[in-house]
Amino acid sequence: MKKFADKVIYGNFYTVDEKNPKAQAVAITDGIFTYVGEVDGVKNFIGEGTKEENFNGGMILPGFVDAHAHGNLGGSKMLLMCPLNDCKNLEEIREKLKKFIAENPEMEKIQGIGWNDATFGVNGPTAAMIDDLTDKPIAMIDCGHHSFWLNSAAMKLKNITKNTTDIEDGVIVRDSEGNPTGCFREGTSIYFNDLLYHFTVDEYKKALLAYQEVFLSNGVTATFDPMVNYDYGWENVMEAYHQLDVEGKLKLRVHGGYQVFVDKNPVKDVEHAIELQKKYNGKKFSVDNIKILLDGVIESRTAYLLEPYSDSKNDYGLLRFDLETLTETIKKANEIGITIHIHTIGDGAINVALNAMEKAKTNQSNRAALTHLQIVLPSDIYRMAKLGVVAVANPYWFVKIPDYHEKLSVPFLGKNRAEKQYPLKSFFDKKIIVTQATDYPVTIDIRPTTGIQTAVIRQIPNQPETVLNPSERVTVEQMIKAATFNGAYQFKCEDTLGSITVGKKADIVVLDEDITACESEKISDAKVLRTMIDGEWVYISK
Repeated sequence: MKKFADKVIYGNFYTVDEKNPKAQAVAITDGIFTYVGEVDGVKNFIGEGTKEENFNGGMILPGFVDAHAHGNLGGSKMLLMCPLNDCKNLEEIREKLKKFIAENPEMEKIQGIGWNDATFGVNGPTAAMIDDLTDKPIAMIDCGHHSFWLNSAAMKLKNITKNTTDIEDGVIVRDSEGNPTGCFREGTSIYFNDLLYHFTVDEYKKALLAYQEVFLSNGVTATFDPMVNYDYGWENVMEAYHQLDVEGKLKLRVHGGYQVFVDKNPVKDVEHAIELQKKYNGKKFSVDNIKILLDGVIESRTAYLLEPYSDSKNDYGLLRFDLETLTETIKKANEIGITIHIHTIGDGAINVALNAMEKAKTNQSNRAALTHLQIVLPSDIYRMAKLGVVAVANPYWFVKIPDYHEKLSVPFLGKNRAEKQYPLKSFFDKKIIVTQATDYPVTIDIRPTTGIQTAVIRQIPNQPETVLNPSERVTVEQMIKAATFNGAYQFKCEDTLGSITVGKKADIVVLDEDITACESEKISDAKVLRTMIDGEWVYISK
């Protein structure tokens, strides 16, 4: 006996399926697309129990994929930390902290997130700026997640003094007498890891559910959380994801990245990740990537460059893994079959990453990914294509941010490098698989349509002076694929997700506008009406 569809949906479908790019109706049975095509053809799938829904106007797409978003950090920020992203100066930061401390008297330590490193210049903020607010330890991470700000109570608690040893993997900012000022970069967080992002499993569960609601309401159905262990051995985030998965509360598909560290035997730790993969392999959450931070960021001069920073002739930034260790780590991951995902901002870091991949004999089947890709050699774009490397782009950043560009990017990089930041069309032209990512909560506006729009126009709407590297503009269609099918490809799930195709899982997003037909500057105006995962509506707009 023929089984009729559970749901039949009518609308303007943009399928991202090259063999069948447009459709007017789909049938869904047991969470799977069983028909995609014309209205007449779907009639054979309608029975007595079939629910029919019609969405006139707008557009229906495959569910969006965020290829790099720190869900556990963003959720924690919303509920458990003092959010500072909207603070424009020290005074506003102090006011936010003061209010947060007063509203959370039970907290034994104060955690904050989102302060802008560029606000304070090269030497960063100091403990003295916030010491008078409380006697409790304060530990805060910047909006880029590469610099840290501690008050004196926190440094005293962790016994950080003039005698604290410098490390190759980070920078302790010091005053003229050698005393730590309260600003720390990159790997120096090992001295105070337990002051940041350490919450209970139940606290993380609340935080993850909060961030899940934000993502579902923006049409995101799958994401990569690249740092599910904040430091070595910390499993509370993974346990929280797993418990929500088992309880049926995790709707979002989450691929976890297990971070390995150069000073903690990363090759052996890749093997440990396989144990975690078995332990936490559920319906919606899995640990299936290795995350490596290879360099830092431009604004703290920790991104690793092939040529020195323009205002500091001997400073090339920070390379956090040596070539040999990186090569062996990638080789071990390739042997085991777990995907490598590497943070690379500077052209030096990208170059070293590709050298290591070549030595490790990486190929397309490994789905190795480089993310951020701010300064890139044209010759290395060719090598990325040859190695089958996925380019995880953050198009939300592809504009000249007022003040930031002229006051930071140009002085640090020089005009030539600053004007050529963030290639994108060059990746597509070389047939590289490009995916779209927010790096949430670094990016607060996580609407996938904002990323698509910015990649297309590369400027703030109606502000032509903010256009960045316009020769790297791409098409709406290219970015829709980047934000859907290509994301599934990155996760090795393109056979079951990423397009509206018979036999694939029914993950879709309903928009109130056709973003392939509207003005480029208005793509981000499209509203998400509904989000579906596995054939069930997980978000319906009010």
